Amino acid sequence: MSAAEIRVLKEMLEREIQASSNVFIIGHNSPDFDSIGSCIGLYEFAKHFGKDVYIIVNDDELKIEPGVKRILDENKGKLPIIKKNDFLSLVNPNSLLIVTDVNKDYMIAVGDSLNQVGSIIIVDHHTQDKHTIQTEKKCITTEVSSACEIVARVLGLSRIRYPKNVANYLLAGISLDTHRFKQNTTSITHDVAEKLINRGADIDYVNNLFLEEFESYCRISNLIINGTTIKKYSDSLLAPIQVSFTLNRNQPKSIYLKEDYAKAADRMMKFTGIDASFALGFVDEGIIHISARGGKKVNVGKIMKSMNGGGNDQSAGGRIQSEDLKAVEEELMSKIPLGISSEEEIIEEPPVIKIKQIKRGKKK
Repeated sequence: MSAAEIRVLKEMLEREIQASSNVFIIGHNSPDFDSIGSCIGLYEFAKHFGKDVYIIVNDDELKIEPGVKRILDENKGKLPIIKKNDFLSLVNPNSLLIVTDVNKDYMIAVGDSLNQVGSIIIVDHHTQDKHTIQTEKKCITTEVSSACEIVARVLGLSRIRYPKNVANYLLAGISLDTHRFKQNTTSITHDVAEKLINRGADIDYVNNLFLEEFESYCRISNLIINGTTIKKYSDSLLAPIQVSFTLNRNQPKSIYLKEDYAKAADRMMKFTGIDASFALGFVDEGIIHISARGGKKVNVGKIMKSMNGGGNDQSAGGRIQSEDLKAVEEELMSKIPLGISSEEEIIEEPPVIKIKQIKRGKKK
């Protein structure tokens, strides 16, 4: 994402905030570090314009992972965090809603009330589909690591001073969506992280946010050990592709956090020989979540897009309304060939560096 695009986003945010009566900021349901970090970063930006600014977090505490809950607890009484009912009592036709780290209407708490706001801005890095919120004011690009990377760059361009704990949250969001800077990064991502550290972000604090509680660790380990099956897919040009599928086979109606499935999928990718991993199950009654992770041989973004989900080549997900978890797994298994890369796609070509000649004009 170019510096010019960041400047356009910054100016659009400034213009829409100034024209609004009040501002609401929301991330996706069951917020993770990128969602809550970008919300808080955007709050720091918006509050400088003298408007009433609110962050919407509608989830029950039981559905929020420990690290995010710690952030929310640290900011009780400090940040104006409200629920959906509060939003409905405060919103008016001149309100601005900023949606971050998500672009689907069904993935935000106020998705059925979007007609009550006057203006909507989306800041996101996930793919769009038919469920993407309808607005002309959006910055959606899959080229960046995270929403926190975008927000950190906007704050940097604005030269807004913000507390070091906000730098911590932004760095945590980037770290989460890059799997500790192992994928989906560019030189700009690392530059943003360095600038956040220079602004006071504490790496030890961020690492501690990622420490799993023992109960959570055991829950995910049991899910993997007791519920994982590995399926091989053959291709005429390649060695067999190995894909893992993790779900609670003994008690398929069990409900987990969305983050539990993400962590299970991440862990399976650490095993030698696994080319892609999928973890799926219920996050609510009748709602099945899928977390997908891939590598050079399997593009999980293509697979999830075919099931009305989204994401990028290596990290994707989706939500399906169904009561039959086994049927969803079977459908998913049938979709895997869509994402298997050809031999030509796997062979990496040397990067082509394009040098753009700058024409210098005479000074007037």
